[in-house]
Amino acid sequence: MATKIRRDIEPRWVSEYILAHYPDAESRPRCPLGPIPKEMEELYGPEKARRAYRPSRPEADALVILKDKLILIEGKIQKLSEGLSKLPMYKSLIPETPELQAYKTLPVEMHLLVVRPIPWVLVAAEKSGVKVVQWAPPWIIPIWEERDKYWLPDAVAQREERKQKMRELGFG
Repeated sequence: MATKIRRDIEPRWVSEYILAHYPDAESRPRCPLGPIPKEMEELYGPEKARRAYRPSRPEADALVILKDKLILIEGKIQKLSEGLSKLPMYKSLIPETPELQAYKTLPVEMHLLVVRPIPWVLVAAEKSGVKVVQWAPPWIIPIWEERDKYWLPDAVAQREERKQKMRELGFG
């Protein structure tokens, strides 16, 4: 049985959403957030410190910059609670982000991009100040539907067969 190739589909989905809904706006995909340690800035200078420290900073899936507001976007096909919980933290880091100082006085809208909304997520999002945005281009529906197949007997059997083969090869 062949190993599945990792699919990094959320960045594509979020980028297509931005192109469809904010085609003329400035956007920053995988936008790093938060401050840079002063020690690093003193050692390397501001620009090099930003590059060196980037792997340690959280990244929003995207930030859209409009004249009157910022839109912070986190896209989740599955594990919606992760996206919902990240957005308020990301919002709190915007005023501390060196690359966003010119925009720190603008209001920030938090958008959780989903394929299909789930009732408890809608309730929690409203209480957290997060707007749930449903957007599902046709290509993403089969990917989203895969989650419902995870616990079907065939899928469980395939995973067990793969685990057994991996153990036979000495990987488990």
